[in-house]
Amino acid sequence: MHNKLVHFKYYKVLILLLFLTLISLTNVSKSVSNILVSNQNTITNENYDFVKFDILFGKIFETTPTKILIGLQVNLLPEWKIYWRNPGDAGLPPEIKWETGNNIKSMNLLFPNPKRFKFFGIETFGYENEVIFPIVIERLNKNKKISGPLQFEAQVCAEICVPVSFNYDLSKLTKNYEDNSKLKDILRYKNKVPKFLGSKDLELFSFAQSDDKLKLSFINKLNISPYDIIIEDNKEFIFEKPTYSKNAELLNITINFKEKKDYEFEFLKLTFLSNDLSYEKIITKQSNLPNKNLLQFNENKISIGFEIFIIALIGGFILNFMPCVLPVLSLKMIQLVNLRTENKVIFRKKISFNILGILTSFLLLAFGTYIVKSAGELVGWGVQFQNPYFLIFMILLTAFFGFNLLGLFNFFLPPKILNILSYRGEGFVGDFITGITLTLLATPCTAPLVGTAVGFALSGGIFEIFSILLIMGLGLSLPLILIMLFPKIISIIPKPGNWLVTFKKIMAIFLLLTSLWLINLLIKLQTKIETNLNNYSNLEIVNWDINKNISLPNQLATKGEIVFVDITADWCITCQVNKALVLETKQVSEIFKRNNVKVLVLDWTKPNKNIKKFLTKKQRYGIPYNEIYGPLLLNGKILSELLTIKEIQKYIKIAK
Repeated sequence: MHNKLVHFKYYKVLILLLFLTLISLTNVSKSVSNILVSNQNTITNENYDFVKFDILFGKIFETTPTKILIGLQVNLLPEWKIYWRNPGDAGLPPEIKWETGNNIKSMNLLFPNPKRFKFFGIETFGYENEVIFPIVIERLNKNKKISGPLQFEAQVCAEICVPVSFNYDLSKLTKNYEDNSKLKDILRYKNKVPKFLGSKDLELFSFAQSDDKLKLSFINKLNISPYDIIIEDNKEFIFEKPTYSKNAELLNITINFKEKKDYEFEFLKLTFLSNDLSYEKIITKQSNLPNKNLLQFNENKISIGFEIFIIALIGGFILNFMPCVLPVLSLKMIQLVNLRTENKVIFRKKISFNILGILTSFLLLAFGTYIVKSAGELVGWGVQFQNPYFLIFMILLTAFFGFNLLGLFNFFLPPKILNILSYRGEGFVGDFITGITLTLLATPCTAPLVGTAVGFALSGGIFEIFSILLIMGLGLSLPLILIMLFPKIISIIPKPGNWLVTFKKIMAIFLLLTSLWLINLLIKLQTKIETNLNNYSNLEIVNWDINKNISLPNQLATKGEIVFVDITADWCITCQVNKALVLETKQVSEIFKRNNVKVLVLDWTKPNKNIKKFLTKKQRYGIPYNEIYGPLLLNGKILSELLTIKEIQKYIKIAK
């Protein structure tokens, strides 16, 4: 009897426990799925408040108006986590369901950078505290509203995992997205979504597989420095955290296979996580390359250098048509017209001394550049105009040639010096000096292509500096070389007459105006008056004190801002052309205002070590310098030296 009573009580207790458990589970289920709207979108729970959801409206894509960007904000209590698209050793990834909606073509849930979690020997990937999942909705018809349910399902875990779901009525989305203060938050997380890389950005260089390891080497063209690398395959195999190292331009990765020594390499997805931009790279067996050696790799670099040489040659030739060079080159043409009847041998020798003067100047410039750079100083193309002694020399030189052309005086070297510097009885010192003058006057008129070549030279070693600057000299000498080889070309120029006297006076005026311009630069350089950066009549300039904050463009982009950087100087001719033809136009002003672009302008007329430091960090050694930053261009995109409205518009759209 006693035993029966005991058993009866046991069953009663058991039934009671089961009943209480059932009630508890029912309450948990109701509390998790119950949606109490706060701020129209927020889920709360009377019993469990470990997670809250919020829908943030972002924007309509300008390039594709059928697409809408929204954000699903998830706030978690401490110790609670939600999973990434690949949960790792355990868990389920979040997913969305929308198929019953109206006017919806597709809906893409994006996953920002996750964090690697490890506890009890289990490795997972996910988020803690707060995360915003960007969602891109594509409509069938941009002129019609969307409606229907948006259902978000996920696992939220601490010591236990709880399945949660969030439902939202898509008809609540408003078109008044411009007033939404949460757009920057959405873009901040959207920028953390890894970007896919092709072979042009990160090229597989070599691989080697052993029983328990896979070693990969990539040509690291983007200079990626990840704080973590997540490895995935098509077999749901879990990899340990790989190790990596950087060697020159190579990124070396070692992947361990744990205990699976017979692993077959077929398909791998590598996710590189960094504080700025993150990337994804897919490699397959078909993409595997045979092991290359460093010699082959260096050969690729040489081919790139050859392209730079071509650019330097073309750029040097373009300098002949720059306003700084044209007056002196015209003087030379006048001299050649007067000598058209002279002995062809003498004619060619005089031209050869012109060319020799040009090449000598470029060699001296290369030598000086190399010496300064070897001493640890920052060097740049055009910064010679920040030196008052150079300006004084240029003022005297241009004024001298200008007054000489006007006939105010005639300058001749003493006969004894002429005899020393003569060649077969004919003095060529003037021709040599003319070549040097051409080079000196060419420096402020750096053409767009020249800037690229010079930047490459200054960022390289002695070979790059001397070879590229010398080839630029050949480009500047190219018209004279053609005349020397084909003297009949000079016959195209009319015979000397009254037009020649008038032409001399015009060239003299150009030279004297150049002198006045240089005097103005000298005055600005010697005074403490700062340049007014708000002289862009159509643009609103944001104050940027680079001496206090050199990273301001990147910081603004991180906050979701679109930033346009313009580094200019009064001595930069191409800068002034960009300003007049592009930056000061009404069209650019409208583009900047429409996209709320923050314009940062730096004046480099006077020396500034922080501006030099900024340019050097960007591997640029001259101006004009223009760059666009944004949520999707945190590290910036450097624009062409000669700006176009089309290029500015293109990269503003990309930056967003």
